[in-house]
Amino acid sequence: MKKQLIIFGAGKIAEAVSYYFERDSEYIIAAYIVDDTYATAATFLNKPLIKLSDVEQKYPPSEYTVFVATGYQGINQLRTSKYQHFKQLGYSIANYVSPYVKGNFTIGENSIVMDNAVIQPCVEFGNNVFVWGGSMVGHHAIIQDNCWLTGGCQIGGIVNLGAGTFVGLGAVIGNEVQIGEKCMIGASTLTTKSLKDKTVLLVPPTEPHRLNSDQFTRMSSCFRV
Repeated sequence: MKKQLIIFGAGKIAEAVSYYFERDSEYIIAAYIVDDTYATAATFLNKPLIKLSDVEQKYPPSEYTVFVATGYQGINQLRTSKYQHFKQLGYSIANYVSPYVKGNFTIGENSIVMDNAVIQPCVEFGNNVFVWGGSMVGHHAIIQDNCWLTGGCQIGGIVNLGAGTFVGLGAVIGNEVQIGEKCMIGASTLTTKSLKDKTVLLVPPTEPHRLNSDQFTRMSSCFRV
């Protein structure tokens, strides 16, 4: 018999997470929970949507497991605070690893590893870590609590990623690099040296070409009809 799961969150992240839990996990989703202010509807994804203040009464810790499915707001602090709140209430906390991701690694509570992630041997994931599809984590890396690894990022072997750090789309972190806590590693950045706590790395966005697509097609032989 499947275990009963309640999910904190009623946004795009909760919807994405729900897909995986419903597809092939040991859980069945019973309800969604949000802060009282945001409980403006009766249901979410055809399940009850309830106030956080009502959760213990309607879904007691003795019978239900929780997963916190919010984003990286406040450099992962919102998700961290809700995870800690449910822990204090005495709930068991779920995790999820895609059955399509194989390997010798460990993972903590409220953590998720999605399809097509590549996890090399001896990686350690802490609690409350989100690993999106297409991420690569090298051997013997340590991903500390409350991190967020966006799709397409690549983390080298023997990296230590500090708690609460965000790693953006396509970011690359070289081997044996030490990353401090609560860093923001932006999309498409390259990190080859260790970083202090709260470091921000950004790459400027590509500027639009002076020609529009019709003009460029006429000028470029490779796109010319």
